[in-house]
Amino acid sequence: ARTYPPTRNRPAWFAAVFREKLLEARAEILALKKKYPFNRF
Repeated sequence: ARTYPPTRNRPAWFAAVFREKLLEARAEILALKKKYPFNRF
């Protein structure tokens, strides 16, 4: 379980990591929009 990236079930691991990073990025964007509501990105 300590191997990085894992040798077994690699696609599921990459999918989980990708989803986690996607949610982090989305949270950052929403936080920026809340901080600067009148900025257009």
